[in-house]
Amino acid sequence: MNSKELNTKLVALGFKAFSTTESIIDIDGYKITVKLDDSDVSKSIIDYGSGIKIWHKSSSRFHQDETIVVLECVIKLLRKGYPPNKIELEKTWPSGRGTSGRLDVLVKNPKKGVFAMIECKTWGGEYEKERNNLIEDGGQLFSYAVQERSTKYLSLYTSRITTDAEYQSECIDLSSLSGTSNIELHQSWDKNFVTGGIFATAASCYNIANIEIKKKDLKELDHDSGRGMFHSFAEILRRHAVSDKSNAFNKIFNLFVCKIYDEDTHAENDILDFQWKPSDDYKKLIERLSKLYQNGIVDYLQLPIEDDYFSPYSEFSFVDIYNKESYNNNFKIVREIVELLQRYQIKYTQKHQFLGDFFEDLLNSGIKQEAGQFFTPTPLARFFTRAMPITKLVNDSIDNKSQHVIPSVIDFACGAGHFLTEAIDEIEGVIRSTDYKRMIGRAQKHFIAIRDNYYWAKDYIYGIEKDYRLSKTTKIAMFLNGDGDAVIVNSDGLGSFSNDSTFRDLLKSDKHTKELGNFDILVSNPPFSISGFAKDLKHGNTDFDLFDKVTQKSSEIECLFLERAYQLLKEGGYLGLILPLSILNNENSVYIGARRIMLLGFQLVGLIELRDKTFKPTNTTTVSVFARKRDKRELNNAAKELQRLLAGKKSSDLSDIAAYIGAEPKLLKEKVSENTTYLNKLGGKETLASILKLDDIVFSALLYRLDKHTKLYIGYSGEKKDQEHFLGYRFSKSRGQEGVEILLDGNGKIDSRLYDELDCDNTQKVSYYIRNSFRRVYPPVHEVLNKNLKLENVTDLVSSNSSLIIDNPSKHFESRHISLESISPVGDFIDEFPQKSIKLRELRDNGLLFYTSGLTYSKKDSEVPYETSKRVLTASNISLQDGKIDLSTKLIYLRNEFVVPDEYQPKPNDIVISNASGSIKHLGKVAWVTKPLKDYAVGGFLGIYRFKDPAMAKAVYYRLMSKKFRSHVGGLRGQNINNLDFDKVDNCGIEIPTDLDKFIKEAEKRENA
Repeated sequence: MNSKELNTKLVALGFKAFSTTESIIDIDGYKITVKLDDSDVSKSIIDYGSGIKIWHKSSSRFHQDETIVVLECVIKLLRKGYPPNKIELEKTWPSGRGTSGRLDVLVKNPKKGVFAMIECKTWGGEYEKERNNLIEDGGQLFSYAVQERSTKYLSLYTSRITTDAEYQSECIDLSSLSGTSNIELHQSWDKNFVTGGIFATAASCYNIANIEIKKKDLKELDHDSGRGMFHSFAEILRRHAVSDKSNAFNKIFNLFVCKIYDEDTHAENDILDFQWKPSDDYKKLIERLSKLYQNGIVDYLQLPIEDDYFSPYSEFSFVDIYNKESYNNNFKIVREIVELLQRYQIKYTQKHQFLGDFFEDLLNSGIKQEAGQFFTPTPLARFFTRAMPITKLVNDSIDNKSQHVIPSVIDFACGAGHFLTEAIDEIEGVIRSTDYKRMIGRAQKHFIAIRDNYYWAKDYIYGIEKDYRLSKTTKIAMFLNGDGDAVIVNSDGLGSFSNDSTFRDLLKSDKHTKELGNFDILVSNPPFSISGFAKDLKHGNTDFDLFDKVTQKSSEIECLFLERAYQLLKEGGYLGLILPLSILNNENSVYIGARRIMLLGFQLVGLIELRDKTFKPTNTTTVSVFARKRDKRELNNAAKELQRLLAGKKSSDLSDIAAYIGAEPKLLKEKVSENTTYLNKLGGKETLASILKLDDIVFSALLYRLDKHTKLYIGYSGEKKDQEHFLGYRFSKSRGQEGVEILLDGNGKIDSRLYDELDCDNTQKVSYYIRNSFRRVYPPVHEVLNKNLKLENVTDLVSSNSSLIIDNPSKHFESRHISLESISPVGDFIDEFPQKSIKLRELRDNGLLFYTSGLTYSKKDSEVPYETSKRVLTASNISLQDGKIDLSTKLIYLRNEFVVPDEYQPKPNDIVISNASGSIKHLGKVAWVTKPLKDYAVGGFLGIYRFKDPAMAKAVYYRLMSKKFRSHVGGLRGQNINNLDFDKVDNCGIEIPTDLDKFIKEAEKRENA
């Protein structure tokens, strides 16, 4: 605190300048003087006058922030009428080891004894910390009280001074407590505070007031209070030995529902229900909480509650309740949390940063993420919303004279609500900068009515969450961020628009339809890999065109979420979706179908690959997909142009398309003719169904026609520590600080390459390029982002063959390749010979190559922890140094009676290859087998290539060790385990010497040198 700040606070307290170095306050004739030292505030002195007894001179110096709290407290006491000669500061008591601590303020009784002991703390964290200490072991106050047993009240006090003084105080009545030590005294206390106490407006001199809190009495939460309150939650749970943290935090969120509904439905002068009242017992408290909770759930989530099935014990049970003792133990916890929360305002009409931070602390500590749920860290959600062209949407709506200028946004798997809160904040920024005078009539009136609050969220912001616990959490997040009116639906994001009873408003259709088309923006991080999800979709076969590509055991739920995104968005709507990286190149039929939707149903504008440090509970690699839903007319026109082109004689265009596809023009014409029915349906109700049924050649031709001149940005977060500075956050493991830790630059802004907090047009941030790409504007990438972002042609990234594989974005960044060098012990002499290409698949189909992946078996029934004659080779047995089998490293042993099939036993001239590894360095490494390994089997992550021609086998062996192939492997990193199956090896384009005899002679010469 500097001298200017001190002067401001003194004026707020009522001090008047007597001279340039003195300020005086007069309270009914009693004067307190502050002697100011402008050069050093800590040397400024308080003269409390002759009446107030000062035991220690430190109380009169501004050497700590607490001094101003004590001064404000004394002024309040004097104004209440307490005589100055009954007030003492910094009182100490002797103890066995000298003196005990110093009490801030002591108020004596009119005749004898002590009326009150007051401990002053700075606002927020220090107050909450001392409050916890009081409950835990009595803190400082109980140690003082036991030495002055005449004391009637203990009071914890804090205040903060802005334009005036705001205070908080809680009081403990000692009259019914007993004990000769502070431990005994503390144990006899029921941990019940008197709210208001000495300082309440209704209290008079020497008469305290146990008040009931009105809405106007609530205090606004700040950063320190928020952190302090979070730690108080943790302390309550620890003190009561509550071990099931997930359940406990779920119950805390239930209490939040009660608290929010209470604030939401009471006027400023109303007495609130969410509090521990002077006349309360547990039964009365439970009755009020139960009513608040039921009303809140019905009102906020539209979930019907029936009295016969609702149990307040269940909704507020932090520990199991099975008898009176456990009942009392549980609701003692409830009461303590209610008392903790009751002092603060929780519901706001604007975003409240400190509440948002507090909510994140609760979320990171208390909610387990499971069943494909990976909560999106706030900075990543902010990046997605920053990348959306919201300003363009608003301006286009104004230019088109639309009555609704605010874009409609949905997250169909909203989890903890991060995408929605960030989207609302981003939209609010655009609203504030929008000139309402550009609008006319009803549009202008509507805009003016909603622009200064978040009330518009009820019409334009939607979230769907299947998990009841998380939908409730999201609704709380909305309220804590000032936007509680957003529509949050507790349902399956893949539910039926016409049959799901919980869907409403923009999510509801009176008749069956697959395509709703009501939203401008969809941003989401849907669940991945949920085994057996299809059996939960009652209307899956009628609601999704991809449904016939999944089985009852399928896990590729993300593919259906991609289709659902298409169904929800308006034509021209914007998509930001986090998907597993496998969506780009998995060759399962449902993935291929999903990519067809991604490539034709949408126009891609950005693909950002995010590595293992993005999400806390998983190291799954994901890709952020940014795309614009194509207009139906765009698709229809492209289909007609393709048909007209092939019917005409413009050979140059025809050859261009045919060359891209790799098919003869004649075949292309035939396929287009055969697909006329599907091409004609593009642009109608069966658009997606037709896209999925198109012949591969026709699909590729249509894509080329649409995106021949289309560009998109591809991005890559980098590896290891680079990711943190790309993302702008890391996951902290420090005890008590778990969760997302924001990385800041020297200016206190987030240190991220994803977005700029203040400048949307910062060319050194990825969001700038994605947002421009949505507008079909493609600025060159700033050199700062060269390792993270590139501009590419869509058609250059998409394979023109039938599997429609899209390269992983990281493959296009050099730093991505873990090993670019040959692992051949004698060098890449293979490249010194004229080459020819071979196709492994053709060789296998013609019987010239046998391939098998490794042996799989039941570990439980087959593996043993001791040596046997039956052994399994793993990737560790393939030496990177010499390309041979190393039997000296650890082996896996099977029971002696296990029969190892002949095909899995390595034979001379076999190539053993590592097909899967967590390390790119070891993926694709190979060993040449020189002697039969009877009773050895290659393990499940290995494979065997067995050629009929040993010379060809040796050539392929050296090709697989060459720099060219290692470069191919370097770009194949998968989500968790890196995979290199038969087709991925073949897709590299295997080249071997034309003259194998000459090559073998050179190989033998080098090997024997």
